[in-house]
Amino acid sequence: VFTPNLDYCRIVCTYHPMCLLFTYLPATWTKDPAKRFTCFLKDSDTEILPKVGMAGAISGHSLKQCNTQIRACSMDVHTGLDMQGTNYNITTADNYQQCQKRCTNDDNCYFFTYASGAFHSADFRKKCFLKNSRTGTPTSIRLLNNVVSGFSLKPCQLSQTDCRMDIFQETTFSGIDLTSVFTPDSFVCRTICTYYPNCLFFTFLTREWEVETQRNLCFLKTSRTGVPHARVERENAMSGFSLLNCRRSFPACHSRIYMDTNFLGDELNVTYVKGHKACQQVCTDKVRCQFFTYFPLQESCNKESKCKCSLRMSSDGSPTGIVYEKGRISGYTLRLCKRKASTVVGGTDSLRGEWPWQVTLQVKLSTQRHLCGGSIISNQWILTAAHCIDNLENPNIWRVYADILKLSEINEDTPVFKVQEIIIHPQYVTAETGYDIALMKLDKPMNFTDLQHPICLPSKEETNIIYTNCWVIGWGYTKEQVVLWNVFL
Repeated sequence: VFTPNLDYCRIVCTYHPMCLLFTYLPATWTKDPAKRFTCFLKDSDTEILPKVGMAGAISGHSLKQCNTQIRACSMDVHTGLDMQGTNYNITTADNYQQCQKRCTNDDNCYFFTYASGAFHSADFRKKCFLKNSRTGTPTSIRLLNNVVSGFSLKPCQLSQTDCRMDIFQETTFSGIDLTSVFTPDSFVCRTICTYYPNCLFFTFLTREWEVETQRNLCFLKTSRTGVPHARVERENAMSGFSLLNCRRSFPACHSRIYMDTNFLGDELNVTYVKGHKACQQVCTDKVRCQFFTYFPLQESCNKESKCKCSLRMSSDGSPTGIVYEKGRISGYTLRLCKRKASTVVGGTDSLRGEWPWQVTLQVKLSTQRHLCGGSIISNQWILTAAHCIDNLENPNIWRVYADILKLSEINEDTPVFKVQEIIIHPQYVTAETGYDIALMKLDKPMNFTDLQHPICLPSKEETNIIYTNCWVIGWGYTKEQVVLWNVFL
């Protein structure tokens, strides 16, 4: 593949299912200019390769086994480089930042080139070229004056387009098929789609699918419009979208264990361990292992009560087949599961209008302070938690603010609502025992705008949808030990 620098070569190697090592030929490579910017991805049965002297070449290892968070994000831009691919969209832009933003918010864009106002051809000055390729990387890279190239910032969680996390049951999506792989469930299928070049949506066929040879197949799909050509109701099928547009990261790994399941693949090694967790750890520690099957049945165990652990791999990182067999336990390596701990501290800064139903509920006693969040459910009612009202049942002490991104924005001129009535669920006692819900009636109706309106709720007709993820929104610290008034929604 071609990459603009060494760091991106290593990123590509890290996310390739088989790449362990790489060699990169930089811009200064003189032996064969046509091979400049080439990134050679390499594998080895022994997990090492002999070192051969090659002046100007740079080699290194995949980061798969590192104990730090691994990200596919590349925010670098490359002046004087034209990253070539399919130019499917050409527009005028004032600067490369505008061009990169367009690429980030376009479903089909993986990289871009921007020609500045000083470009030699007047027809292409200040033009933004949105590009893609079959591999998601440039098809070649050339030196060219007065251009800037870079990648989409979708992997950096900076897309401002819709994050579609619903999985639709009994549904198939039609589109352009990219490839298909075997996966044990729709969630693994979705993760693979998220990291597979050009995959925008997928369809997964369950183990009950009518055609036996197609059971557990995950079809990765795309379209020129970014949405499925059609949605068709089919039993034992599930469909969904890539999560690349989402404003939070999802690790490129699968941590779940699958009982009574045998993952087929090329046998790397067989060892004996106590328990499927130990088997998964052995797979994680062995750099070429991609998935495993553990055999806890008596005939597969030795005198030390250690049972057979088969370490396996394939060319695409997915099982070559999935068989349901009693007593077998299967799973994947955890080597790409490293991620920062999820805490309320930090989180992701919101954009104005991103959560227009969120309000800050503040108590005014000797001073005024933020106490809880709430959600607009109608023009005069706010939904919140009952525990927020504990010992504060007097409506007169509450103040409600909408369209607030940063708490320090609030001043005496900020529009505010008072509370006329508070209704606590009659069965609420403590948060731990349930029924932790309350309503606040505003003293006057709220005018709805794009920045303040009721929460989006599914209609009663929306059934057969599995909701697997949720957003927690509110005001919290941007980092440890900062002042409360410097926090963001």
